[in-house]
Amino acid sequence: MTNFGRVFQSSVFRHLKCSSLSDTELYNIDPGISEWKGLDRRKRKRRGLDNRVIITQHFTERTVTPGGDISMQCSASGDRAPQFVWERDGVAMSSNTDPRYALGQLMTSDNSVVAQLNITRVRVEDGGLYSCIAREGDHVAAYENRLDVYGPPYIRSLPPIKVQSGEPINLRCPFYGYPISKIDWEFKGKTINSNNLFQRYKRSNHRKKTRRSIVNIHGVLTIPEVNKEDNGAVYTCIVTSPSGEMARRAFEIQVIEAPVLEDLLLGNNLQEGQIVNIYCNVRSGDLPIHFEWLKDGKRIPSNLKVVERSSELFSALVIKKVSLEHCGTYTCVASNHVAKVNRSTELYIKVAPKWLEEPMNSSLLLGRRGAVSCSASGYPQPQVHWMKKDALLGTWQPVLELAGGGILSLPNGTLVIDEVSLTDEGLYSCNVENGVGTPLSKTVWMSVNKPVYFETPSYNVTSRLGTSVTLECRALGDEPIRIIWSHNGNIVDFHSHRAKHTETKSLLGLTSTVTIQYSEASDAGFYQCRASNPFGAATFNIFLTILEPPTPPTELRVESVGSRSARVSWRGAARARGYVLQHVPAHTHIAWDRAVVVNITRQENEQRQTIELESLRPATSYAARVATGNEVGVSRYTPPIHFTTHEESPSSPPLNVQVEQTQNPGELLVSWMPPPKDSHNGELTGYHIKTSPQSTLSGDVGSRSLKVSHKEGKQEARISDLLKNTRYAVSISAMNSAGTGPFSHPVYQDTLEGAPETAPASVECTAVSSTSLRVGWQPITTHGQGTSLIGYSILYATEVSTWQNQTSLHTEIYLQNLLKYTNYTVKVAGFSNYGVGPFSYPIACATLQDVPEAPADSKLLVLSPTSLLISWKRPEHTNGEIMYYTVYIKPTSGSGPPQTHRVDPTRSLAELKELITGRAYEVWVTASTAAGEGAASKRLTHAPAQRVVAGVASLGGTISVGVGSSLLLVCQCVGVPPPRTVWYHKHNIITHHPRFTRNHDDSLLINNIDQSLSGNYTCLAKNLYGSDSVEYTVVVLPLPEAPILRATPYKDSILVEWEQPYYTSNTSLQKITYSLTWKEANGPWQEAWSPNKLSNLSGVQKYALTGLKCGTKYSLRITATNKVGTSQPAYLDISTLGGAPIAPSGDEWLWSNSTHLVVSAGGWRGAGCGLRALDVLYRAHNAATWLRPHSLISHADLTWSLPMYEATGYRDNSITIPDLVPGTWYQIRVTAANEAGSVTTTYNYATKNEDGSEVGPPSDSFDLNVLVIIFSSILLAICFISCVYMLVKRQRNDHFTEYRESIATDNKSDSGNLTSASHSTLAAAAGKDPPRLYSAPVQMRNNSKHELYEISPYAQFAIGFRTFGHTDNQDLPNRHVKSRFDTETSFQMCSESEDSDSVSKSTLKSVPRNICRTPHHR
Repeated sequence: MTNFGRVFQSSVFRHLKCSSLSDTELYNIDPGISEWKGLDRRKRKRRGLDNRVIITQHFTERTVTPGGDISMQCSASGDRAPQFVWERDGVAMSSNTDPRYALGQLMTSDNSVVAQLNITRVRVEDGGLYSCIAREGDHVAAYENRLDVYGPPYIRSLPPIKVQSGEPINLRCPFYGYPISKIDWEFKGKTINSNNLFQRYKRSNHRKKTRRSIVNIHGVLTIPEVNKEDNGAVYTCIVTSPSGEMARRAFEIQVIEAPVLEDLLLGNNLQEGQIVNIYCNVRSGDLPIHFEWLKDGKRIPSNLKVVERSSELFSALVIKKVSLEHCGTYTCVASNHVAKVNRSTELYIKVAPKWLEEPMNSSLLLGRRGAVSCSASGYPQPQVHWMKKDALLGTWQPVLELAGGGILSLPNGTLVIDEVSLTDEGLYSCNVENGVGTPLSKTVWMSVNKPVYFETPSYNVTSRLGTSVTLECRALGDEPIRIIWSHNGNIVDFHSHRAKHTETKSLLGLTSTVTIQYSEASDAGFYQCRASNPFGAATFNIFLTILEPPTPPTELRVESVGSRSARVSWRGAARARGYVLQHVPAHTHIAWDRAVVVNITRQENEQRQTIELESLRPATSYAARVATGNEVGVSRYTPPIHFTTHEESPSSPPLNVQVEQTQNPGELLVSWMPPPKDSHNGELTGYHIKTSPQSTLSGDVGSRSLKVSHKEGKQEARISDLLKNTRYAVSISAMNSAGTGPFSHPVYQDTLEGAPETAPASVECTAVSSTSLRVGWQPITTHGQGTSLIGYSILYATEVSTWQNQTSLHTEIYLQNLLKYTNYTVKVAGFSNYGVGPFSYPIACATLQDVPEAPADSKLLVLSPTSLLISWKRPEHTNGEIMYYTVYIKPTSGSGPPQTHRVDPTRSLAELKELITGRAYEVWVTASTAAGEGAASKRLTHAPAQRVVAGVASLGGTISVGVGSSLLLVCQCVGVPPPRTVWYHKHNIITHHPRFTRNHDDSLLINNIDQSLSGNYTCLAKNLYGSDSVEYTVVVLPLPEAPILRATPYKDSILVEWEQPYYTSNTSLQKITYSLTWKEANGPWQEAWSPNKLSNLSGVQKYALTGLKCGTKYSLRITATNKVGTSQPAYLDISTLGGAPIAPSGDEWLWSNSTHLVVSAGGWRGAGCGLRALDVLYRAHNAATWLRPHSLISHADLTWSLPMYEATGYRDNSITIPDLVPGTWYQIRVTAANEAGSVTTTYNYATKNEDGSEVGPPSDSFDLNVLVIIFSSILLAICFISCVYMLVKRQRNDHFTEYRESIATDNKSDSGNLTSASHSTLAAAAGKDPPRLYSAPVQMRNNSKHELYEISPYAQFAIGFRTFGHTDNQDLPNRHVKSRFDTETSFQMCSESEDSDSVSKSTLKSVPRNICRTPHHR
């Protein structure tokens, strides 16, 4: 079999399990099957969590025409980058297959691999089943789907197919061409189906309809099991196109038996040097059979000199002289064309241990690492055991147990001691054994020696001139120890009368001491003590210095200052060997113990000493001082000098940069943390944000550069107006007054895909039938909008119904199942994955007319002895304009055609005259439109009679009416004599009622209807011969409830959300529109949207108010409107995010020298709103007049909003107050303002003295001006309180006098005149009463069972009290009214304020009480 055939059938002939899954389903290939099974029985599995290779993106089934170009793409991810292979009908493809094929793959940022296959100038023979296979080691994942090219059918050829006996096989026909109507398989000239050929064949056909309704057939022939007798069978695939073109191809099946091996034969109890034979015999299997031998899973090395001898049915290995190297696992592998099998066995021999490295007596050094070797060879691997003889007990014990740690026995037998100690000395034994032969054993002695050493290598000795000096050298180690002293390299002579040398022995070593009396300058220098013993040597160094005390430097000053360095100079002192300079950041308290100390060598021949201080921090105040040093010591330090380093651009980028998508397309939310504090290099003023699109097509379009102000804590910024659905790289740098720092590493994020930005144009609507409309429009162009148009959303509604939605993928749609002859409003918008774009301008169109339905109801009455009266209801669905009604009448006993009478469409009854008394007639009614005559009503039968019984021609039913409207109920009666009529409401007779009016035609008019007037109404007509009635059911539709209002605030916008009003009846089906208004505190109300511009906002429950002020309180008001009316408004008060500026708590943002004072604006935070202005006033301590410096920070003159640091006068981030008096305390008043408000803070700060020193705290001297202000304020407060007291007392006296006069007047009036007072009298009298507080009822839902009241903040109280000259509970004079009200009567005002539901006191007084109040009883 050729490689071509084997590779081809790997995809063409697959296991039939594939046919039960979708053709586009992903599958993985099991690498554990043998090579041939992997080609013919590759199993398709669903993607699982444990797969190491996963197909994440794949191509789809395509049908193309020849001549075009096509591209197919797959992507996969795994633990490591997988490699892709493309196959067509099982044949691997490459660029060499055809020059028209281009294959490539690339690595993405998320470690996925994307593979692409491009075919140019597609031909018919390019059609077939394509597979993309991703491999990563032994793990494979694949995906397959068809590419069909229009053309005649053809079947590719295949070599004979080799199949293992007893296994199933799937035959997939490798055809191409399109379209294909059917695929058939033939065997021995007969077509195979599921009912013949011994039921061993099964053909699976998977049919799939495309958009063009062309059948695409994939035929797979499944043979569940092939046997040896099927060898050489030929199967023919026949492919037929719809036009009759046919292609045939025969495929031969070769059935082969897999080899079967017997167990390997190997001898037992093998010894080293013997001859070994291993036999591998074949029990069964088809030839040819190939043998292969492996040792430990690998090919046998040639250096082992193993001979292999094989024939057709067996193979043998011969080892002439076996040794330890031959031990291992031997595997015999036998394979033929269809299978590969193997058998394994173990070969091992026994070898007695032999010394490889025999242990010897050893000498170890104390404190060092020691090792003793002991190793041997043999099989099995010998075990090494170390033993040590216990010096006290005289017994042998394991070394590892006796040592207690620090000793390790390596696998090769070496004994390792990490740190040798004195207890490690002794007798050791190394024992080796493996169970073969005689064990090995060797005893050795280990000794421990101690070399000479010093605990420290050196030390320094300093002494004043003329004092005694002692030098000591202490050597440790085993004896004998010898010590030699040297001074500056010369041996010390101890015969001098000033030097004395002594030595003292101890158990640990030897101590040598040198004493020098009356030290001189020549005694200073380098002393060395050298100690040695037979095991080693060591030296100990002593540095002796003889010194004199120095004097401090003078004239210390700062020469120059940079951002990270400063140059300091001073005049040198006498006897100076060097200088010690200390510098430390100058905070409130200078911590010299934490100062940086710089040792400086004296510069010879220089009058002034100069040093450059490096590694300073920018924008930091420092204090520095210097002292002189020499051999004796250090002098006192000079008074400190102060300087401040310059600012420098930040040295580190911001940290933790994160970029997130927002809900708005083309917008990113960037957050970050400031750089480390030590890298600010000054006061941060803001950040520079740079965004760049990563699309190669966008170029520089969409790039943004933004600067934002710095704030405390986490930083955030929203970047808007970016390209939609585009990947951006975002980098941020910090800024201060010195410049911009480095940018952070770019962080990548994609903007959200947006909805279409334009509405469809040229929307037109055409009536197709009485129940359908055709809507068409021009397509939307989305190029450059960052959105992918999916389809179109069509909203349509009648005048009273809610919007209904349908979608279309094309530029037209047919709206079906509509109401007949009904006006519809239609608008169209495009939609993408993000949402729906703007809708087109609504257009109106109507469905066509149709024949009407039958009249809803009809009634036939006797009008006179020779006439009948028929009445009917208008059809429920007229389906057009009613042109006329047709009344049909015929005698019930006659067979002739009925008589017809046309009736005007405005009438609903007709009189049928000239009839025969006592003869029965059949009457019915139809309605007609321009489309024709509709269905007939029910047929009624009646006969004119001499007695005309009372009857009601009106037809009742259910009537819906809005609350507050008027309703007329008709009751048209007939009868002789004329009947009397009575109206009932809920089975109660309607008599006199202010809401009901009985008309002369017996109709009933209901005025100002409400829920209490709903229910059943019955009109009963009665005369001498009988009675009749009509019943109406009145449903009162309430006003919509106020929506439930919620809001989410942002910095400059508010997202308003509301819920649909609550309904208890079918009124929820009505179309609801909303009106949203808003205002700033104390400002006028503004409409959120214009009624003319957005007249119908039905279904919308979210709206964003933009362009608002930061940190400002706003009031929101919303109402809901339907065909009944408008609801009560719902109110909500909310503030945008942010607040007034925050001032620093201390004066750390103020600096000064002797004549200037600087206020840094960086200390004032905008609280989320950004500073708009910074005003500074100053005055000397205890002065009366505030002064203003010339440099102020204001944004009032800017034409656009800039960060603070970009405003004129703010680039240095500070305000300077010049021309001040040195050493003087000042009061600094700083006012910071933003959109949310302002804050004023006063600080006390002093200028420095002319020498740079600080000024003491201000004195508490007496200030006469302050005293005058205090006394004036107290006097003014006393006068104000006195005036208020006098006014209150006078007002009380006036009220009491008026009350007594009214009581006297009322007592003189006649009690008979105390009749019921009208509302106008009550209102007029109320103007003279003390202030009253009325509670306004709170509006509740219509289904509420209770009525709550709350006290209005603008109402008045009626205060109850006991009257003089009247009994308890007696009505006050002039207060008697027709209906009794208690003192808690509440009144609902008729007029409201424009801003709220409350009524001011002025409104209450100005409106007449008899008009503006309606009593509500509790």
